[in-house]
Amino acid sequence: MALHPLLRTLQVLPAAWLFAVAMGADRYGCEAPIRVAYTRNLVFFHDDGGGIDTDLIAELARRSGCKFVASVRPRDEIWRMLESGDLEMGTSGVATPQRRTFTYLLPYVYLRNKLIVPNELGDMQSLEDFHNMPGARIGVIAGYRHGPYIDAVLRILRGEGRVVEFHDDATRFTALLNGDVEGVIGHELNLEGAVTDRRERERFRVVDVMRGPATPHHLMLSRKRFTPAQSAEWLRLIESLWLDGSLAGIMQRNTSPAMATELLDSGYRYGSTDRGW
Repeated sequence: MALHPLLRTLQVLPAAWLFAVAMGADRYGCEAPIRVAYTRNLVFFHDDGGGIDTDLIAELARRSGCKFVASVRPRDEIWRMLESGDLEMGTSGVATPQRRTFTYLLPYVYLRNKLIVPNELGDMQSLEDFHNMPGARIGVIAGYRHGPYIDAVLRILRGEGRVVEFHDDATRFTALLNGDVEGVIGHELNLEGAVTDRRERERFRVVDVMRGPATPHHLMLSRKRFTPAQSAEWLRLIESLWLDGSLAGIMQRNTSPAMATELLDSGYRYGSTDRGW
């Protein structure tokens, strides 16, 4: 006896759904849950579990259909685990040539790292001014990179024994408040998140020491898990967030409107002759 058309449709739907799930898993490389790790950072990930990075992953999960298993780890540990394949994805990473050998790096936010120093250090305008202050120590996050210029100056300071590494923002800003370091590399959002008392914040100056464009921060995909084609699909998803305004919405939920605009600005500028007009 012939089946009613509705019954035939109901028989086909589960098979079609399973096929679509399988195709999505192959497309994004998520046949198994993706292990993603965040670093505690008062710009990207807060102690309450919120922040730019968690909102980004939630939106990528919604659009891809992939499942994620999240953890919170120090930055240097995340890079080691991505290289070994013990972790599949990380957030807000800065590229280096060596890191590109074991990860695909997909930019989604641009950060101008700055020098944060106590007012009593005087009219400091650059990292060179900080370097010229004998014995002044600077606090950084272990495993974090800041872009070529800042990292070059930090290598000089490190060689002089003047760089102190911390695993998270909370401990390094405590060191700054206590005078254990004379400065940190960070951002206004780091300062606002770590020093909640406004009068305490007013003890410090934030100096833009970047030369040239902002530093891209990337979604990091382990090459042990994902293929080049799959990384291209993740990049396509991030580009869709740019195009439909969702990425701007994520920034605006987590920062002020002015700061959201800054975080989406690469800093590259073109003159009219550069475009072939």
